[in-house]
Amino acid sequence: MTPAAVVLAAGASTRMGRPKQLLQHHGRSFVGCAVDLARIAGCAPIIVVTGAIDLSGEALAPAVLVPNPDWPLGQLGSLQRGLAAALELRADAPALLVLTVDRPHLRPGTVTALVEAWRRDPAGLWQPEQGGRRGHPVIYPAALLPALAGLPPTASPRPLVAAHAALRRTLAVDDPAVLDNLDHPEDLARLP
Repeated sequence: MTPAAVVLAAGASTRMGRPKQLLQHHGRSFVGCAVDLARIAGCAPIIVVTGAIDLSGEALAPAVLVPNPDWPLGQLGSLQRGLAAALELRADAPALLVLTVDRPHLRPGTVTALVEAWRRDPAGLWQPEQGGRRGHPVIYPAALLPALAGLPPTASPRPLVAAHAALRRTLAVDDPAVLDNLDHPEDLARLP
């Protein structure tokens, strides 16, 4: 069993002041790092949702680029575009791993371990946990995908997650990046 994956890369990176998706970490763009994490974890298909920044020049194979012209409406709309594209390519996807471009320093072992935990309990909604706090990425199980797709695109998935609290699972990890958004220029100093 392998989940599909969506990489959310549609934003304008206004707080960073330059396209976060194209910033470099160990010789790879932030968006490329996210695709690599999904690929290493065995996800298929991998969808990269684009918007404000043209990513067509990036080497992102095997990912498929899906534009979201409505990206200014919020992140959930991009997630829904990515989910729809993933299900178009693989209607029987048993889960969806959601990655963002602001965590290029996530350890590949963290994402792989999260996918392995989901394989042991595929009905769960999985998140990594660091120091008692839930972080990212998130794996949504197949049972929640229709509800996720049906939310208003300007909403947040938090109420949906809260309504299905019995499905929530956490995997304890030793990876501070699961809690670490790189949103501002000064945040880049935390990159290993």
